[in-house]
Amino acid sequence: MKKAKKKLRFRFPLWAKTLLVLFLSVALVGVVSIVYSSNYLKQTTLKNYSEKSTELADTLGAYINLEDLIKVRDKTQSIYNSLSKDDFVSNEYWGEEKWLTYLHLYDEVVAMPEYDRLIDQISKLHSTTSALYTYVSFVDWEKQRLVYLVDDSELGEDDPDNPDAKYIDGDRCLPGTFDDFTEQDKLAVNHKVEGFLPEVTNMEQYEWLISTGRPIFAPGAEKTEDNIEAYAIVEYSMKDIVAEQSKSIATLSWIIVILSVVTIIGGYLLVLFFLLRPVRKLTKAANEYIKGSTSENEGLDKFAKIKIRTRDEIEDLSNSMKKMEGDINKYIIDLLSTHTKLEGAEKKADEMKSLADKDALTGVYNKRAYFEAEERLNKEIRDGKAKFAISMIDLNDLKVTNDTLGHEKGDELIKGLSNIVKSTFKASNMYRIGGDEFVVISENGDLKAIEELHKDFVDTINKSMEEKNIDGMGVSAAIGVAIFDPTSDNNVEDTFKRADRKMYENKKKMKGS
Repeated sequence: MKKAKKKLRFRFPLWAKTLLVLFLSVALVGVVSIVYSSNYLKQTTLKNYSEKSTELADTLGAYINLEDLIKVRDKTQSIYNSLSKDDFVSNEYWGEEKWLTYLHLYDEVVAMPEYDRLIDQISKLHSTTSALYTYVSFVDWEKQRLVYLVDDSELGEDDPDNPDAKYIDGDRCLPGTFDDFTEQDKLAVNHKVEGFLPEVTNMEQYEWLISTGRPIFAPGAEKTEDNIEAYAIVEYSMKDIVAEQSKSIATLSWIIVILSVVTIIGGYLLVLFFLLRPVRKLTKAANEYIKGSTSENEGLDKFAKIKIRTRDEIEDLSNSMKKMEGDINKYIIDLLSTHTKLEGAEKKADEMKSLADKDALTGVYNKRAYFEAEERLNKEIRDGKAKFAISMIDLNDLKVTNDTLGHEKGDELIKGLSNIVKSTFKASNMYRIGGDEFVVISENGDLKAIEELHKDFVDTINKSMEEKNIDGMGVSAAIGVAIFDPTSDNNVEDTFKRADRKMYENKKKMKGS
């Protein structure tokens, strides 16, 4: 009989298994850490530059000589508005003959001393920053164009044989030159006061940029569309931003790679010992670390939770993994600290704004908040979406109460009226716009039931006068209600005046009764 052949079995020793598991675990942790951190770094860097460009644009608008700017703008606009449709040539045709012909239409603007002073002023500010371009433009909203006024970019070298060479070879956009709106720019039509939000562009005649445009207002002027003098625009090179990102990512990657190599070399010593359970603990921790978490810090302390007391190389490996984890987490936390501080500052600003919008005596919204609501409703009116009613309410005999019983009693009446209004118009916003004057803006549900609410308010006031439930006094107040009528009201003020007239008519009736 033939002897059965002996099967050869491939032996995979424990040291090889240990080394393989360790290598894969550390590699996966490293890759996940690099990918996660890289994505976060990219987002954070882009956000930081967006905020940086917005801040610098605001600084430019506050820093520039407005008197000189207005003169340059008015002269440029005068020439611009005098041209026919066929005369316009955008920067898309940079360097072409027709572009140069269009450019020279504005030579008298370039010759203005105000223009030279503005160039010098912007250049000084620009030299203190890392921005690539800083310039000021006005906007032709109808044609959707950004028209340059002052740009401190470099001109090309002078060429005696070609005077226009310095314009063609340089980066400076002279007065009157323009770029058509990008799709992102078109969004600014609906929020002109906010300006042009941070946008990444890559146009052939320029570079790969992130740009932000902010409106320039006259000092002390109300920040409305009508008071916008021009737009300050700041652009940073995306190449510089990407280079900064790459440098940070490379640094982080090297840290992770070096720590990983050190960990793997240390783990190689484990092949001398058969301690499978501690190895499995480390492998499990590595897998959990790889899975990560949706939050910034949760799930990044897996190795720190492991307790291995073998007093040998495996324990050393555990400590090494903990150190690697701690170094990586510390590096990431340092990157996140700036973001956390910014969020705290924004939260504090929101709290301050909330306090600024409230009336100290009654706790309802104040006149400042009313103006903001008025601005919002006027925008809805312009957009054809406005549906609201205004109730004008005036407390009767406040001055008499203050003079005879004291301001403390007067305050009790004001608070009493405030409570009545709030309990009646529960779904409406209430504003105290004067000592004894309140305005209620009703929308949605309260708007549909406005007549019933008006009647309930009058009934409550009458009941208060009968019961005299405010420290022996009753609350007497007149009310006038007006619903926004798009056929007769051009703005919130028109509706307000109608409500005010009705309130005074009711007040006269109450005094005559």
